[in-house]
Amino acid sequence: MTGYGQARGGKLPVRWHIEIRTWNHRFFEFTSRLPNVLLSFEGKIRDIIRDRVKRGKISISVALKNGNDAQDHLTLDEKKVAFYLRNIQKIQKKFCLEGKMNVNTLLAIPNVFVSQTRENDSEALWNGFKGVLDGTLRNLVRSREKEGLALVRDFDKRLDLITGSVDRIQKETVKTAEKQFVRLKDKISELIGNAAIDEKRIEHEVAMMAERMDVTEEIVRLGNHLKHFHSLIRRGNEVGKELDFIAQEMNREVNTIGSKSQDSAISADVIRIKSEIEKIREQVQNVE
Repeated sequence: MTGYGQARGGKLPVRWHIEIRTWNHRFFEFTSRLPNVLLSFEGKIRDIIRDRVKRGKISISVALKNGNDAQDHLTLDEKKVAFYLRNIQKIQKKFCLEGKMNVNTLLAIPNVFVSQTRENDSEALWNGFKGVLDGTLRNLVRSREKEGLALVRDFDKRLDLITGSVDRIQKETVKTAEKQFVRLKDKISELIGNAAIDEKRIEHEVAMMAERMDVTEEIVRLGNHLKHFHSLIRRGNEVGKELDFIAQEMNREVNTIGSKSQDSAISADVIRIKSEIEKIREQVQNVE
């Protein structure tokens, strides 16, 4: 389910700006852009978000604004610089490459200056960040709840359309036996001319045809699936996979009705129902 949440805050001199975006996805997929001081907390952040968002692509972006003492926490990563110098010289020697290294070359090394955060500072940073993260998640959940309500309205509309088609199919199946009787009688009359027609034999044949085309069980099961789907979308919690399964079962019942039917009106309603179920299945992928 798509959603967006952001929040700003923190204890001076540290200020946080957090943005979280979510997109539709069948599974949980997490990406992050974090400042260096939070890299060690990435797993913790992921777990906190997963407690609130069970499904979808989730992207978190964190910006850190520090106060006047920001430079006090920065130090040159001498080990990293030595590693780069050593390996650059090794490459030059091995491949006979010319060129001199200067300060600009060293400054081009990613994160050559790192934040040296003391353990007590790290805990304070996390506590300040956690409060802002909680606020961001609350805003994200509100955004997703709004989309959830829109999804429920869309589901209700499609379920009503399907229910209308099922009702028409149920009424049409009652008429089908009568239509088959008249059609079979007319066909026999055309074949045998003025000879006597065995009405009982025709009734027997029509009864056998009606039994083969009977869709009562499928209609009952489809009706139950519709009621179950309707109740689930109002239950909350994690219902996405269950809704997807019910939509598949609905589609299976409709396919059976279509295969048994020889009536054009019923076939038309079967096509309408399958179209609505397909739209429902697409939307169900947005539900946790």
